[in-house]
Amino acid sequence: MNRFNRAASCVVVVGLALTVSVGCSENIALVGRPTLQLDQEEIFAEIDRVDTASRKIHLRPEDSGNRVVGYSADTRVLYRGREYPIAQLERGDKVSMQLKQDSRGNSYTDLIRIQESIRDRDQNRGATWGG
Repeated sequence: MNRFNRAASCVVVVGLALTVSVGCSENIALVGRPTLQLDQEEIFAEIDRVDTASRKIHLRPEDSGNRVVGYSADTRVLYRGREYPIAQLERGDKVSMQLKQDSRGNSYTDLIRIQESIRDRDQNRGATWGG
């Protein structure tokens, strides 16, 4: 009987050790992974103006009134697979961006995707670009 108790204890200890090690290994695998931001808002809007001095983008969203969104020096602007400086955004460009909130509750973005450039839209209408 004593031998049976020892064997049962060993099985329980080994099972407990495996359970703990599997649980820990799952947590270790998550270290360094970016967490999914489920509370981010995606906005589609037209650029009204870009204020590079204050790092603010003034927008005209499709579904509401005017809106101001901040950005940082690291913010990326993508159009047709290429990256552009924020200063090249123009009034009338249609963009999408995921908004985040800073510690003060202000909206900002770190990625802007141009959906339709005002230059392309003007060229499609037959206008000539003189800039």
